Amino acid sequence: MELINSIIGFIIAIGILVTFHEYGHFIVARLCNVKVLKFSVGFGKALFKYQSAKHSTEYSLCAIPLGGYVQMLESKTPEGKKNDVNEEDYDYCFDKKNVYQRFAIVAAGPIFNLILASVFFTMTYMNGIGGIKPTIHLSDNNDNYKIIAVNDKEVARWQDVRIEILNNVMNNNQISLSLINSLNSVTDYKLNYDPAVLNSEGDIIQNIGLNIVYPNREAIIGSVSNKSNNSNMMIGDKILYADNISVSTWDDFVSIIHSNPNKTIDITALRSNNTVNYPVTILNKNSKGYLGVSHKVDMSDYVNVSYGFSNSISKAISSTTDYTLLTFKMIGRLVMGEANVKNLSGPLSIAQFSGKSLEMGLSYFLYLLAILSVSLGVLNLLPIPMLDGGHLVYYSYEIITGRELPMNIQVVAQFAGVAILGLIMVVAFYNDFIRIFT
Repeated sequence: MELINSIIGFIIAIGILVTFHEYGHFIVARLCNVKVLKFSVGFGKALFKYQSAKHSTEYSLCAIPLGGYVQMLESKTPEGKKNDVNEEDYDYCFDKKNVYQRFAIVAAGPIFNLILASVFFTMTYMNGIGGIKPTIHLSDNNDNYKIIAVNDKEVARWQDVRIEILNNVMNNNQISLSLINSLNSVTDYKLNYDPAVLNSEGDIIQNIGLNIVYPNREAIIGSVSNKSNNSNMMIGDKILYADNISVSTWDDFVSIIHSNPNKTIDITALRSNNTVNYPVTILNKNSKGYLGVSHKVDMSDYVNVSYGFSNSISKAISSTTDYTLLTFKMIGRLVMGEANVKNLSGPLSIAQFSGKSLEMGLSYFLYLLAILSVSLGVLNLLPIPMLDGGHLVYYSYEIITGRELPMNIQVVAQFAGVAILGLIMVVAFYNDFIRIFT
């Protein structure tokens, strides 16, 4: 089921983001009176085709959902040779439009992704999104503290804290946390960090040295399904032993279940202050043990954040701007060797995240779509030939000098662009493989 959800989530996510990206190119091309020959979502064999009688544009949905393209009428081939286009149709050719129009058409794709991200963020904040309250423990104090602001910017969830800390580390800023304890006493805490923390693999919250207080992780049953194999188990049971192994946390219990597919084991649990013993049969799911129970969540450790319409729009624009700048800065750090390349993710990780967010609910899926839309927009704005950003560099040269970049330079740049993108994809796939399968 997890694999199916990942595939479904990936197809939905990529389909929406790519379609809207290509629609940006398409609609601006139309506004500039450029004839669009094809509008394709995906590559490879067409699963569905439709040709507009009014504009003669062919719309297609193809088998490989890893991109898309808009083919426009052009008087020349990419190699500079003349196309079989009548001179009376030159007014509808992309390459015959002035440089500002061509610039606008190419830039529209990434810009539409950023617009889409703002829409998804708005929907997320209006619908409300949950998260774990950011709580830490200070080594010189017995009390726990909730983080309410990072450098005076309010935060409610660990994800908010993560973004603010990343932003400040990128800018080499000092970081001050506003903390509140159980007595509602507010304390300012200076967070000292090594600027090289970005070179560490994994979550910056842990790498930066915060002593995180995790939500209640006792092995208490919150829900029970598949009664046929665990009919003796009841909601509220606190698992003490499983297969004669002591269980201290829910993670201990999950580890034991995963390690014993197709086995019947004995459970010792605390139920209403009484100790009970009963057997459960563990099923096999994707070569791992599966029991069909979930952890009881202590809602006091969680928060749901939502806003009204106008505040959601404002928050969405702010989030889109923050994620856009953060993504550009992180890419810059990667190029300079100041960030860990192992944190680069590819399609497999995107599929996994999409599947999990789809399971978690609409708000989480919309939030992921917003982040992915920003990433796709930023990626396409990079000054790499083969990407929209590479073409924008060509047009910027033309605007400044008044003449097109020589074709031989463009051809060499195209080969270089393919090599760079190929290297990025190899690294991303390798990271995905190590992260998921080892």
